[in-house]
Amino acid sequence: MEIKDVYKKLIRHRTNLMLSLLAGALLGIIFYLLPSKYVASGSFFVNRKTSAENSFFTYEGYYGQQTALSYTNSILSLMESVDVKKMVLESNKMPLNNKNINMLNKIVSVKKTGPQIIYLTVKGKTYEEAKRLWNSVSNVTVAAAYEINRNGDKNLSIAPISPQPLVGLPYKSIYLYGVVGILISFTLASFFICLKEYFKN
Repeated sequence: MEIKDVYKKLIRHRTNLMLSLLAGALLGIIFYLLPSKYVASGSFFVNRKTSAENSFFTYEGYYGQQTALSYTNSILSLMESVDVKKMVLESNKMPLNNKNINMLNKIVSVKKTGPQIIYLTVKGKTYEEAKRLWNSVSNVTVAAAYEINRNGDKNLSIAPISPQPLVGLPYKSIYLYGVVGILISFTLASFFICLKEYFKN
């Protein structure tokens, strides 16, 4: 089927296409109006202390920097681990089961935004819930890292850059939702029209 044939078939069904575009726009607006979850976000700095007389350009300073870089990846894995999620559930007196673990997997996001910077975001149904869960993940991670390093390199540390996370609703554009709805509905409608014409012939 050539492009001009597809175009002719779509023109013949332009009424259905227009209705689908309208339905897509309405669907996009409906999704825009649905309540959004609050997002708590904040960053952590991973560091390794060196003696005051040393700087980055000395061997000790360079070694400390490289160790901190490697340790950042370990902290990233620790934040994403099931062990931390279990402790978060326990600290919030929530049942320890797979359902709640999966729930935390969906609402907790961790990523490395710099060589020694880890960015944590947590979603919640309310402002208080998002803030509370973010603080729980933060406190549990910092405490777990401290316990792990008690018998290891005590100079390694992780700390939130700000004591409290930034909490708010994500930005949503009604125009973006409408355009996405129109594009999806147009694509689906065009596909089914072409499919119907193909089997008809």
